[in-house]
Amino acid sequence: MGGVGKTTLMMHIHNRLLEKANYGDVLWIAMSQDFNIEKLQDDIWKALNLGIIQENDVRKRAAMLSDHLTKRGKLIMILDDVWECFDLEEAGIPVRASGLKLVITTRSFDVCRQMHCQEKIKIEPLSQEEAESLFFEELGSEVALNLEIKAVVKSIVKECAGLPLGVITMATRMREVTDCFLSCALYPKDQLIGRIELIEFFIDQGLIDGLNTREKQYDRGLTILNKLENVCLLEDNKKSDFPWIHYKEGMKMHNLIRDMALHIMNATSIVKAREGLTRIPPEEYWTDALDKVSLMNNNIREFSLNMSPNCPKLSTLLLNGCLWRNVAIPDSIFKNLLGLKVLNLSENHMMELPNSISNLVNLRALLLKNCFELSRIPYLGKLTSLRKLNARDCWSLEALEGLEKLVNLRYLDLTKTRIERLPKGTLDRLLNLQLFRIGAINKEDITKLGALETFRCYLENADDFNKCVRVIEQSNNPRYYTLDVSKKESKFIVAVSDDAQFNHLAQFGNLGRRVCIWKGGHAAVSVEGECTGTFILIPRDVQKMTMRECNDLTNLSGMSPLEYLEELQVEKWENLGVLCGGQDEKVINIHDFPAPTPTPPIFPKLRVLKIHTCLKLKYLFGHGFKSKLPHLREIEIEGCEEMVGIIAAPPISLPKLEQLELYNLPRVKSICEVPISYDSMEYWSVHECPELKGIPLQS
Repeated sequence: MGGVGKTTLMMHIHNRLLEKANYGDVLWIAMSQDFNIEKLQDDIWKALNLGIIQENDVRKRAAMLSDHLTKRGKLIMILDDVWECFDLEEAGIPVRASGLKLVITTRSFDVCRQMHCQEKIKIEPLSQEEAESLFFEELGSEVALNLEIKAVVKSIVKECAGLPLGVITMATRMREVTDCFLSCALYPKDQLIGRIELIEFFIDQGLIDGLNTREKQYDRGLTILNKLENVCLLEDNKKSDFPWIHYKEGMKMHNLIRDMALHIMNATSIVKAREGLTRIPPEEYWTDALDKVSLMNNNIREFSLNMSPNCPKLSTLLLNGCLWRNVAIPDSIFKNLLGLKVLNLSENHMMELPNSISNLVNLRALLLKNCFELSRIPYLGKLTSLRKLNARDCWSLEALEGLEKLVNLRYLDLTKTRIERLPKGTLDRLLNLQLFRIGAINKEDITKLGALETFRCYLENADDFNKCVRVIEQSNNPRYYTLDVSKKESKFIVAVSDDAQFNHLAQFGNLGRRVCIWKGGHAAVSVEGECTGTFILIPRDVQKMTMRECNDLTNLSGMSPLEYLEELQVEKWENLGVLCGGQDEKVINIHDFPAPTPTPPIFPKLRVLKIHTCLKLKYLFGHGFKSKLPHLREIEIEGCEEMVGIIAAPPISLPKLEQLELYNLPRVKSICEVPISYDSMEYWSVHECPELKGIPLQS
């Protein structure tokens, strides 16, 4: 039976045996449902610290393994999670060897019998009473549960059928949701809180833990928020259905629900968020039972002299936006808060932080966002538990001492600080980093960006930008990105993520892969394309591309295919004569040349095409344009004074065109030479097109 505790029990035994020196070697071999003798032999060989077995013949490998195990003498081997019977001797395990003891765990009694186990021990499921006791132990709640909640717990435990793994999982999920719910009450009354902010707060506190990627943490966080919303513990202030009415988006806690949460936390918290405080609460309120303190959004102008709260259990201290201008935090405040895990000092105007922060060795998150005047942070090298450092918009911050020692750091945001780039070699030391945002990136660090889940930086030239694009392309995970190329500012800005900020939360709508080129003077080609000279690489899976003021380019015909591009927007090109194809029929007269080799469509999945203020544009699709646009649904053209038609000869098919909008096209005379099917057409709008006599439609 799975989940009854076999592996957990054996792991305890394994660890106890390791502590006893007289038991000799203890090997732990994890089996699986996909059993393979060669893999088992490899795993045992590695567990014996023999490296990689070089022999390929199974029988010879078995003989080599048996010889090594026999010579080892006293040895205990644990085979965990055996699914089927197999011959131990054929695998190379000499069961009769002196000193060798073999233990297996399995869900099947038949496996024990067929493998001639001398002693068979069946692990029984927990009784209802034992399961309930385990549930409450894992729940870890000090809050008294009423009869209704206890009845719910009893039914949950019953569904777990006495399996410890199920009981522990359900209790962990319940504790997780409860702790996240109580955390929401630390915000001010009637506060709208963004989903991203809440999930980040849960992660900072370690409430969403045991997951190795930010994407998985965001998935769990969204699930928790949805559960809280479904039972009306949180309200979702969504956008209005009417575009002319604007509401701020975010989650909100009803006042009565918040009062209930504060009552639950009463003995272990101080919550005075946005209550007009001008002084920090007196030291007598800071008891040794405190776990969380929220003083955010106040106007604290002074601290008691030499105030040093002794709160060994305090894990979360929220002082964001609570200090009056130029108020300094005394060094004594943090001296006895050594258990602190989350410290939020964002949106304050202090110029430096107290040195005692350097000794907060259990700190997981240090939040300093929007501390515009902060110029100095104390030495960070002792904060080896730190997982998050957010110094975004600390405009005056010039350096970070000890950053390279933060080996557990997952999140580092130095956007819009005076720290333009990290010292060389620093990124090599931050092996656990998942999110990284900074001004510039060192050339030698570009290839290391692929190991990150989320990063944002700017690159100094097209070559470095193209190198970064190739890193994105080579990633094993799906990537969501915005790539901004600006010739005007000589910057190449890259923002990449594979977490939920880009995906689930729809920060970029449905198109999470975007490229924007502004005043670009380079040719643009996809990663698979070929180009000489200076060029900009475009990822093959780009979904939306915007190109503004690319005055050195005259068309897009030379661009290699972008097979996933769904939306293309072209704005203010001075020299754009035709989007694709040729302007002059004589230049590409098909009678003067052999029949062209069929070329793949440039934009086979294009759905939306928008052209704005391209004054020399004559046609969208010029002479000789052979590609199909089977999915194009929307065309919008505005302010193109020289345009005479949308489609030149030969005509192309637009079978799914639904929406056509034409604005301020004084010379346009025709859409195309053949009628457009109106079976799919749903909407068209024509304004200030005096020469256009009609739109050719056919059924």
